[in-house]
Amino acid sequence: MKKFKLIALTLISLFVFTTFSTAAPSKDFGVVDLNKVIDNYTEAQKVAADLKVKENELQGFVEDAQKKVKEAKSPVEKKNLEEKFSEEFNIKRNAYVKSQSEKWDTIESNILKGIQEIYTRKKLEMVFNKQSVIVGGTDITDELIKNLNETVKK
Repeated sequence: MKKFKLIALTLISLFVFTTFSTAAPSKDFGVVDLNKVIDNYTEAQKVAADLKVKENELQGFVEDAQKKVKEAKSPVEKKNLEEKFSEEFNIKRNAYVKSQSEKWDTIESNILKGIQEIYTRKKLEMVFNKQSVIVGGTDITDELIKNLNETVKK
């Protein structure tokens, strides 16, 4: 009786294994190194450089404002300058933050569209961030960078 159960379980296990392993062909999944994409995507590099310039301008404004406040002749003048520069700084900072957000949203959108295009064309099951995958998957990073940079040239 025990032999019969062992044989039956073995046959059932073999049947289940072969049925599920041949029922649907496994699809490949993609991986993309987003850090490498950002580092090598021409538009992302331009946005980063532009934002760095604006950040330096903002820092220069703060340094000049501090210098002028320090040179103020009276406490009243100092207070007025502090209020004036604080208001100007907030306007400039808000514009910088808004600009930064809009530009990076555009970059992110372009990258996601590029991933979607490759995903569809290669009929991938899924695409993961490469940092989340230890082994396996089709690396689409270089192809994505190439496609993004060619789109910029057009």
